[in-house]
Amino acid sequence: MQGRIIKTVDIKQSGKGQLKVYAANLSQSIYQYSIVVDGKMIDTKKMVVGK
Repeated sequence: MQGRIIKTVDIKQSGKGQLKVYAANLSQSIYQYSIVVDGKMIDTKKMVVGK
């Protein structure tokens, strides 16, 4: 699967939290997102956006 980075979010707050993704600006597709902490990739998941 090829792709490009469409958004990067830098979170300065430490501890537990959440990030809401508003799909209104995204085309109908399957997206991958990755969680990176201190430069280390923790996990990658898929997100399906349908309209």
